[in-house]
Amino acid sequence: MFRGSVLLCALLFAAPTMWQALVDQTISVETALVRFLIAVPVAAILLGLVRSAMDKPSTDRTPPREQRPER
Repeated sequence: MFRGSVLLCALLFAAPTMWQALVDQTISVETALVRFLIAVPVAAILLGLVRSAMDKPSTDRTPPREQRPER
C-alpha cells in the first residue's frame, strides 16, 4: 500500500489542498494532512485496479496432466 507510486499519486490527488494549506494558508495543515491520508487508500485501490488490468495471463503451454500423451 505504501509504494512510491501510490504515495505520489495520493500527493497529486491532494496537491490543491496541500497548496492551500502550505502556500495560501487558507485552510489548516491538519485538514490537508487528513485529506492526504484519505487519498492514500483511494490511490492504492485505483492503482491496484490498473495493475490487475494490465497483468498478462500466463503463457505456460504445457498441457494438463490428463491430456499429455503416454510414453
